[in-house]
Amino acid sequence: MEKLITHNRNALRLLMTEDLYIIDKDAPQSTVQATSGPEQILPEVKMEESKQISFSYLGENNRYFLILVDDASHPELNTAHKEMLMKIMAAKKLEMRDLAIVNLAKYQGVSFDELKAFFSCNRLTLFGIAPQVIGLPAIAANETVNHLGTKVLATFSLGEMSSNTDKKREFWNVMKEF
Repeated sequence: MEKLITHNRNALRLLMTEDLYIIDKDAPQSTVQATSGPEQILPEVKMEESKQISFSYLGENNRYFLILVDDASHPELNTAHKEMLMKIMAAKKLEMRDLAIVNLAKYQGVSFDELKAFFSCNRLTLFGIAPQVIGLPAIAANETVNHLGTKVLATFSLGEMSSNTDKKREFWNVMKEF
């Protein structure tokens, strides 16, 4: 099992559910007595409110594999592109339930950190999307890069690959090992 690591301060509220006590270090270790004196009031710490973004996506994200597409003309994904993508994923022994497919055209200005926080992805594939759009450093096409514990692969759009077998082959050679 992997360690759960978060960069979200609000997660502490969920993870730290036990009561915390302050013990006087000058008190004897063997006996600690409760006093009926005034309670020590700790200052309240204000935590940054982070905006909670919800995403509409295809799949169930069981293997934490996030796929981003950019298709402004369809609400989710073009049917022909979806079929082609599922054939590719089937060759990797992955099913729809293993993936999370997000149409980024519906979420302008979303960042990698927001996607990572929501999906907890350990693999991310960008189809026809420049990595800089979500705040990642520039990545050459069909090159695998590790960014904050997430393997990232930027490649051609599904439309380009459906009409060009050389691009599809180039992508598949990298995807086999991804």
